[in-house]
Amino acid sequence: MRTIEVSTDVFAALWAARQGNEQSEDEILRTLLKLKPAEQPATPPPRRKIGYADPRNGLQFPEGFEVFRNYLGTMFRARAVNGAWVREDNDEAYPSLNALNQSIGAKFQNAWRSWYCMEGGKKKLLHDMRSEDSIRRRF
Repeated sequence: MRTIEVSTDVFAALWAARQGNEQSEDEILRTLLKLKPAEQPATPPPRRKIGYADPRNGLQFPEGFEVFRNYLGTMFRARAVNGAWVREDNDEAYPSLNALNQSIGAKFQNAWRSWYCMEGGKKKLLHDMRSEDSIRRRF
């Protein structure tokens, strides 16, 4: 779209010439100039929101994906939200699975072997979701 400047009386006359459902100056002028209605821009398909992405391990977790673990008798849960892991108990966001793991007091553990998710009604270690290539590359 381009901007044009008009005097106040021309602007008022333009809106006085409005017909039907016209909601913009462009629509009013199209009617006055006998032009076709403007084509509506195609609405892009909604983007799937990624809750958390871990390119190093080739994983993407959808928004709201839940993980959980038991640490020293306490159950902790977190969800993938807007690129971070958000703990259910304190609503704080952590930028990685390791940071999430450390936030509960676990220090020197492989977080991938400590956190679980539910898949097909069964408990599954997050470690088992990583590709063999991503695991092998580090060793």
